[in-house]
Amino acid sequence: METPAYDLGRALSVDAEAIGEPGRRRFRLLARSSVYAVAVWMEKEQLAGIGAWFDETLARLETERPTEEPDVEPLPFGDALDVEFQAAKIGLGYVEEEDLFALQAFDAEADDEEERPTLHCLLSRGQCRVLSRKIGEVVTAGRPICPLCERPIDPEGHACPRSNGHRTGDRA
Repeated sequence: METPAYDLGRALSVDAEAIGEPGRRRFRLLARSSVYAVAVWMEKEQLAGIGAWFDETLARLETERPTEEPDVEPLPFGDALDVEFQAAKIGLGYVEEEDLFALQAFDAEADDEEERPTLHCLLSRGQCRVLSRKIGEVVTAGRPICPLCERPIDPEGHACPRSNGHRTGDRA
């Protein structure tokens, strides 16, 4: 694999957020080094997958190799970003020798033949714990899910296909 376009090394800060109204939100992961501030736009499912992988891997690591590393809260990012792109693929890994997590993101508009990640950064366990919690908050802050059809309930109401459309409104 080739050298990333933006290699942040060990990230100074990492965060996740959703922008927009529920049902029309856009999701992004933010990472900052001493040189770059990067926003990686992605699908809600991609962001949720990152959080789930961190949760699972952190739980396993705390059992196998406990640490007393404190949680690391993100620094404010502001509006000044050096790089923004839409992720096509996300790669996650754990660097055992350094006890750090690796995150790579591939630009959706990059040449398909080129397997060069656009972003690469390393995160500590403390950063990943905080990021995982934040991802959970961001993902669940959207529209409520119908208990019958498991589709989002819009603020205007919901015609649940499992109830044959007989009930509308907030409850399916």
